[in-house]
Amino acid sequence: MENVKINGLIAAPFTPFDDKGEVDHSIFKEYADFLADTHFEYVFVNGTLAEGMSLTVAERKATAKAWVNSGKGRLKVIVHVGTNCLKDSQELAKHAEEIGAFAIAALTPSYHKPENEECMVEYMAQLAAVAPKTPFYYYDINFATGVYINCSKFLKLAKDRIPTLCGLKHSSRELPSAHGCTLVEGGKYQVLFGTDVQYLSCLVLGMSEVVAAPVLGNLFHEIKKAFDKGDLETARSLQCKAQRLNEIKDRHGGGINIAKSMFTILSGLEMGSVRLPLRALTLDERKRLKTDLETAGFLDIAKPK
Repeated sequence: MENVKINGLIAAPFTPFDDKGEVDHSIFKEYADFLADTHFEYVFVNGTLAEGMSLTVAERKATAKAWVNSGKGRLKVIVHVGTNCLKDSQELAKHAEEIGAFAIAALTPSYHKPENEECMVEYMAQLAAVAPKTPFYYYDINFATGVYINCSKFLKLAKDRIPTLCGLKHSSRELPSAHGCTLVEGGKYQVLFGTDVQYLSCLVLGMSEVVAAPVLGNLFHEIKKAFDKGDLETARSLQCKAQRLNEIKDRHGGGINIAKSMFTILSGLEMGSVRLPLRALTLDERKRLKTDLETAGFLDIAKPK
């Protein structure tokens, strides 16, 4: 698929749950406006932070549609459709195309695993084929899936097998691997980098599109602006600020449950808890997290300005 390029910050939003653990559809419009007002131009929905693998197919369809409707005119929607079942993923991909998603992405099955790059290409080719008008991105997050492939080799093999392939979301932390993907076929494929604490390093290597936690819109907008001006001192200082925020998250456990609570605290939007098997935070844990964020001066870091 020619001339499809993502240009702008991509949020990886959490899925909001109500007190009963159901998806809270009442908040999506406010949520989408918040992200757009903090410099995000795209959302990567039903992915890792969204607990997409803990949602049913029906819930994922409803959530994808809610994002498309709520973000209309302000946010372009990339729908993650990966599952452990090809037919479920195909159903989600077809639906994403029907509702007008900007793009789809899929991670690998992680129980019965593709054994090599050739097998991965065949799987993704069959998945992407059911949405022939929609750009497709492979999603690599090897430390979570336990599937380790050579992403550059995947892109080379997929060139003639997946006509809608536009690149990959590279969340596997290995910067040389991500950079190598940008060199395949003369830079044909776009790398959406998913390790946001390495954002400035990505910019230096020519990877300007990052999939970031939704608290980071303002900060990453300023990093990119400083970098584009050649002001590396300011860009480094801002990246250090992002690192300090990440360190607070890690001190409290570092999981999606912590990150989701951080977003609720810093945005003022109630995201609810997480689904099992993730552990919900206690009230005391949330209070301690808020105290640490306040002490560090971060309470206004994520809000629209």
